[in-house]
Amino acid sequence: MNRPLDLHNLANRVIRPALKNAGIPWCGYHGFRRGLATNLHTLGIVDTDIQRILRHADVGVTQASYIKVEPKVKSAAMQKLQRSLSAKIKARKRK
Repeated sequence: MNRPLDLHNLANRVIRPALKNAGIPWCGYHGFRRGLATNLHTLGIVDTDIQRILRHADVGVTQASYIKVEPKVKSAAMQKLQRSLSAKIKARKRK
């Protein structure tokens, strides 16, 4: 007899114990899904694949509400941009 998955039971039996062993607090399913989306994005997974994993109808929902860029990632991106622009400015001055 197939019964629907009980998410509360799944969290109590599987997810919460795994998080506790890793020293990560449980922040509810929304926090779990946001963390999943953010970590997948940080690992370089394409946003549309994350959308499919989370089963969102629109990738915009995934991008706007679930994927949160970590401050260190933002900082690294801005430093990369700064190095690129500085190199272009130096190249133009040499001409």
